[in-house]
Parts: sequence; structure tokens; C-alpha cells
Amino acid sequence: MSPTNELYAPLIDAYNHFNQSLFDDQLPQVVFTLQRKKNVMGFFAAKRWGNINGELRSEISINPTYFASSRIIEVLQTLVHEMVHAWQFHFGHPSDGHYHNKEWAQKMMEVGLMPSTTGEPGGAVVGRQMSDFIMKQGRFMQAAEVLLKDESFRLNWVDRLALPKLYEPVIIDGPMPKSSDRVEQFASADEVLNASILSIEQGLNSSSTAYNEDNYTSMPSTFFIQEVARKQTRSKYVCPKCDTKIYGKASLNVICGDCDSPFIKG
Repeated sequence: MSPTNELYAPLIDAYNHFNQSLFDDQLPQVVFTLQRKKNVMGFFAAKRWGNINGELRSEISINPTYFASSRIIEVLQTLVHEMVHAWQFHFGHPSDGHYHNKEWAQKMMEVGLMPSTTGEPGGAVVGRQMSDFIMKQGRFMQAAEVLLKDESFRLNWVDRLALPKLYEPVIIDGPMPKSSDRVEQFASADEVLNASILSIEQGLNSSSTAYNEDNYTSMPSTFFIQEVARKQTRSKYVCPKCDTKIYGKASLNVICGDCDSPFIKG
């Protein structure tokens, strides 16, 4: 199998597994991409791809720069987050402008992920930029445990230029919301559950070694590529009288045409 196939195969397998266990196999197949988009773990793009026969497919993109700093269950968490967007596009009513609305939040709760703007209890359950946390007794955790018990399932390749996590993941151990509970009742994620906050290590089943064996934190430091800071090539200059700002090379020598005063670097 080629490295490209080895890279994408686990995502396809995971999608099919969660589609069956969480979405009753209702979601159509998607096109997977890996994109290094700043401050985004993943995204869903509806009907982004088409073929010569006129068939359209949506896209789920996962950011590979977080693979090495995350446990595999966190990557799966991102995948299911985007699958909920796919579900809402096909069977619900998504809002404009990438807003995560109440319908989306309700579906997230149903599959076992609690939406939160902060990635932990206390954050709002709807908004434009959303994260989520895992509910230990939820359906996502149960489905993930089944998948991760398969010793053949693993991320075979990771981006060596690894970025730190956007959120420190937590798992909530507490009773699931009743099916009659609607997200309209809750203003923030901590109102949903009276529960204990656990770290990933505390929340995961200690008997399932797959959770911890698939992270790359034990790799030698030489395995990873350190990001080189970009050299600053422009400097800011300010007119001391009118506060006009300009940018240019470090040795720039200019005078403000309005005030007849030389610009000061800084």
C-alpha cells in the first residue's frame, strides 16, 4: 500500500464505522482532504467536489499538524464533529456563516459530544467557533472503544511539523441528558451535566492500551521538525505629530508630507 493510501485509509475506516454506529449509515461518502488551516482542527464543505459524471460529494478536511500532539481518540472526536455538520447539511437546517446552531448542538449531544466554545464545561453551546468535549457515557465513547480495540486500526503517518493542541481535552463522567432535554434549555455546557471533569488519561478506559500507544509523544525529538520563526522584513514608522503609520524596510528615511516631520521608527 502506498503512503498516501496508508494515510487516508484509517480516516475512511473511521468514517464508515461512526456512520454505522452513530448515524444509522445515513451519511453519504465524502472526499477526505488534509489541510493545514491555522487554528482549525477540521472543517466540512458541502458539495465541494464533483466528477465527470456530474456526481457531487462533500468534503471533510482534517488538519494533520495536530496528529502528533493528539491521541487518536481526539482525531476521531474531530472527525465526528465534522460528520455532525454533514448530517445537518443532508437532513437538517444549517445556519449561514458557519454558525453552529441549536439543531447542530442537539445532534452533537445525541452522539455523545458536548459542544462548548471553550472545549470544556462553562462554554456556550452554540456559536461560530466551537469545540466540544467527550461525554464518557455517551455513544461516541462507546463507538470509539469498539474501533480502538481493533489492533489494526491506527494512524500510520503524522505530520512531523506538529503544532500544540488548540484545547486541552477533557472527558466528562456523568449522567447523559435525557432524550427529552433540548439544547434550548441550556445557555452553557456546564448546565447540561452535573458531572466530574476528567483528563484524557483519567477518562479513558485504562485497559484499552490503544488510546495511549498511538500518540507520538514518545518519539525522539529529532523526529519532529521545529518551526522556524519568520524573519521580520518590514518595520513600522510613526509620524510624531499626526500619528500616521507606514511600513517599510528597516533603513527607511521619510518625511510626513502633511506635517513636514520625519517618521520615527517604532
